Amino acid sequence: MEFDLVRILFGDDFSWVFLVEICFRTAIMYLYALVLIRFLGKRNLGQLSPFELIIVVALGSAVGDPMFYPDVPVLHGMVVITVVVGLQRLLEEVTERSPRAETLLESTPRLLVTGGVLDEEALGKEDLTKREVFSALRNHGIDNLGQVRLAYLEPSGIISVFKFDQAIPGASVLPD
Repeated sequence: MEFDLVRILFGDDFSWVFLVEICFRTAIMYLYALVLIRFLGKRNLGQLSPFELIIVVALGSAVGDPMFYPDVPVLHGMVVITVVVGLQRLLEEVTERSPRAETLLESTPRLLVTGGVLDEEALGKEDLTKREVFSALRNHGIDNLGQVRLAYLEPSGIISVFKFDQAIPGASVLPD
């Protein structure tokens, strides 16, 4: 195979119709991946929002394929990247303007601890275990629930902790 700049950039069978199809395929896959990530829940995200995680995955794939596969034209990768970034910007605009869309796409913080009491129903809704919450509390320097005024599971998967000035009696979060 010889070095052919036109083939590298546009492929052997360039078609504007196929570029539109790539845009359509990218939009479907991006939105589907976003729905799946949202379905997985906050605890699986770590420190990335669903949008950030999807854009990292989508851009990584779009950039990688033209680099490694000679039958994937660079233009196709560029179209995918452009569509992903465009969708990202569009969804950011929608979520900024619509609280309902923001809640649907990004979720909201979930209250896990109030006044030193763990909300086990909230744990069930977020598919979290006591062990996971206690581990996160220990990372905040907490050794018993009586030190926790409020604790929220953020949409990013991080647990935010607000401590009492004066701790009240509470259950230990230390491992057995």
